[in-house]
Amino acid sequence: MRIVEQINHSTFRIVLYTTQTHYIVELEAGPMRQAYKYDKDKFPNVPSVKKTLTQEWLEELRVIFNDMYTRWSAASN
Repeated sequence: MRIVEQINHSTFRIVLYTTQTHYIVELEAGPMRQAYKYDKDKFPNVPSVKKTLTQEWLEELRVIFNDMYTRWSAASN
């Protein structure tokens, strides 16, 4: 796995990786991190993956990350 690109974003640290069969988009905010696999058969290049990173989807993920953080904080106290 190797890093293809770091994508600037105000909320997330977004890193795009590649493997032989997948692209992997990793999003990180604070102590929370998620990764999404994109099969290269369906997403053959970097622009096709980046096209999925819409503002609407990233906003939905921000809400999910906030919920994850709240649950994590409650469980760790």
